[in-house]
Amino acid sequence: MNYEEAIEYIHSLTRFGSKPGHDRIKNLTSMLGNPQDKLKFIHIAGTNGKGSTAAFIASILHEAGYSTGLYTSPFIERFNERIMLNGQQIADDELIEYVERIKKASDQMILQGLEHPTVFEAITAMAFLYYYEKKCDIVILEVGMGGRFDATNIIQSSLVSVITKIAMDHTDVLGDTLSKIAYEKAGIIKNGGMVVTYPQEESALNTIKSICNQKNATLFYAKPELLKNVQLRPGTLSFDHMRLGTIETPIVGLHQVKNAAVALKVCEVLVNLGYNISDDSIIVGFNNALWPGRFELLRTQPDFYIDGAHNPDGVKSFIETFKEIYPGKKASVIFGVMKDKDYEAMVKELSTITERFIAVVPDNPRALEAENLTNIMSKYCKNVEFSDTIEKAIEKMLLFASEDDIIVALGSLYYIGSVRRLIRNNPQK
Repeated sequence: MNYEEAIEYIHSLTRFGSKPGHDRIKNLTSMLGNPQDKLKFIHIAGTNGKGSTAAFIASILHEAGYSTGLYTSPFIERFNERIMLNGQQIADDELIEYVERIKKASDQMILQGLEHPTVFEAITAMAFLYYYEKKCDIVILEVGMGGRFDATNIIQSSLVSVITKIAMDHTDVLGDTLSKIAYEKAGIIKNGGMVVTYPQEESALNTIKSICNQKNATLFYAKPELLKNVQLRPGTLSFDHMRLGTIETPIVGLHQVKNAAVALKVCEVLVNLGYNISDDSIIVGFNNALWPGRFELLRTQPDFYIDGAHNPDGVKSFIETFKEIYPGKKASVIFGVMKDKDYEAMVKELSTITERFIAVVPDNPRALEAENLTNIMSKYCKNVEFSDTIEKAIEKMLLFASEDDIIVALGSLYYIGSVRRLIRNNPQK
């Protein structure tokens, strides 16, 4: 098996769908020796901010000298991004080896009359095995969807369960109220465990509190109000901490201050558990943290951003940051979205900062058709067109842009990776 064949095998597993439940992954990890039972985890669930929060924590722990795994989804440009160790992607030859081992175990399950694991279950089991064999000190483990029935939630314990911002998304699966969604996310909370939460809306917070009480878990609250003098510049966020002084990070957004507060509270809990995390490790960790595709500035003159916002709450956070950095200005927006999202609410929000829309269709079977998207855009903006490829959309935007203009591509993580690759490979395109 070569690299392309390994990736093709992983993609082929999408035919098994996405199914809740733990039986399949438990059978698979059992065949692998249950590596997850020999690892320590920081488990992260939430609607928005999981990846950024995970990236902050992973970077800080790595700076503190711990061998740190970071398991996230989806990827932006290369599959290997999903399984990181100490800031580095899993190597291609290692990925091939672990895919072959997962395939062998999955094939054995079929011979035993067991159900084949889904693609997310297979990748999650592969990550567990990789991190165990790499002797990882701590794994930052991001939930795929929900929490209670997510494949990652077969872990028996965690150092800290983290709940990032809960908002309306995946309502067909997780429920149609914040409280119902919070119930699913808080399913990662362990009996007697430590829990850190983002500042939640009241209904979501009450649900989290209730589950903590049921499971005798200790709940800690992130305190973003303690982070003062917040400043945003293209490519940089900074804020002042009473003890640590000024902290800077390239992960930009007003909402990232709250995610940073979550990461800081997690570090505080870890220190109380006996982990050695110095102030310098925290400062350098924030400064070195990377999370591509989130208000990421790819080039200047004109400023060109990509953002992974893929639900109305994410778009609101993007707009809030945009207005802070570019008060009174409007952007030209490339937008593509999945048809199971609340895309009209997203377009309506975006129209407040948009002077021109170009609709694109991400390369995904769940993508919203061009005609539907342009019809929605035309309700809120007069200057709307469609591009049949992402590359042509970028070319159109750059062709007519002046050096002072702002271009943004957002709406789905499934296509901003293509935008990132095209701009980075040819920054003057």
